[in-house]
Amino acid sequence: MDVSRNVRMLMMLLSVLFLSMLSRLIFSPLLVFIQKDLSLTGQQAGSLFLVITAGYSPGMLFSGFVSARLRHRGTIVLSLLLVAAGTFVAALGNTYIHILIGLWILGIGTGMYPPSGIASITAAVSEEKAGKALAVHELGPALAFVVAPLLVAGLYSCLGWRMILGVVGLLNLGMAAFYYRHGIGGEGIGQPPHFSRIRAVVGKPELWYNFLLFCIALSSMQGLYSILPYYLITVKGLDPKGVNLLVGLSRTTGILTLLASGYMVDRFGSRFVLMLAFSVGGISTLFLVWATGTLLDLFVILQPALLSAFFPAGLLALSRIGSPESQNVTIALVINFAVLFGNGIVPSLLGWLADAGTIEIGFLAIGGAMLLMVLSLYRNRRYGAS
Repeated sequence: MDVSRNVRMLMMLLSVLFLSMLSRLIFSPLLVFIQKDLSLTGQQAGSLFLVITAGYSPGMLFSGFVSARLRHRGTIVLSLLLVAAGTFVAALGNTYIHILIGLWILGIGTGMYPPSGIASITAAVSEEKAGKALAVHELGPALAFVVAPLLVAGLYSCLGWRMILGVVGLLNLGMAAFYYRHGIGGEGIGQPPHFSRIRAVVGKPELWYNFLLFCIALSSMQGLYSILPYYLITVKGLDPKGVNLLVGLSRTTGILTLLASGYMVDRFGSRFVLMLAFSVGGISTLFLVWATGTLLDLFVILQPALLSAFFPAGLLALSRIGSPESQNVTIALVINFAVLFGNGIVPSLLGWLADAGTIEIGFLAIGGAMLLMVLSLYRNRRYGAS
């Protein structure tokens, strides 16, 4: 495959991942408004993200069965259609249960994409360029982290939360049609998660170590993000519109990090990049509890600054576990259950702690876990070796 074709493929997959992540992340800045409109408790509000991951997990786990029949390209199109459907259902929901059904469908759709998207990229680029290609791909989530709060800050006053969700659903529907007609790559066939393949991968110690890393990284990068606007508004007493602007600004640092992360991974290795990302992220997470005023704003911006670099480094290390044929199974297993923990269980627990008036304990626990992983990576000198 020539370079220009690779670039077009990456741009398309980046766009798909951006919309998939935007559809999940948009509920974070909308959470305060949805909670007020539907009269939800803090625990109920936090559980919305648990329901998304309750769909995400089976969607990813069984995506191999879908891609074995539809190939990776068809799986990506189906993923976009399910995300659009789930978003529309949530937008039309008048009850808590109705919203949960929409979020579950949305979760299934977002879960189906990663194994097929990553497999399509690694099949098209050389090992030497894999780090850079995955870094470009991961610009999708980084952009979604920025756009979601800014979109709500700019459009909520004139559209409301239901219309904003409707717009996001239409974008997914349009992208599904575009990728169906003009998509590049994704001709490979996925492997269903047969027990023999799962057993071969699960028996490798490096899989469990990567699983722990992904759990902590997702807890900090996405779990905290889900509840951060709620925390800053209700606990720290900041203005809602100002919070969404601040959170959106903070995620621009992740884009800058990703632009350099591909080079950093290829030059210094996954282990160094992860140690740096976890050090800055862990310290900043602790200061989200301790800091106030301008210093708090500074650590809101610093907290995600280097965490974006985790994903190209972590995914590259993950892709080296097991045989190439079982790569989508490896990715599905690790990301699947790590997302269930970091994006689902953690926000739900933080919502429960918020109702109890002790949400700060959750922030301190996540920050401390990140710093402990820095020490672990320092001792594990073989991490990320091919």
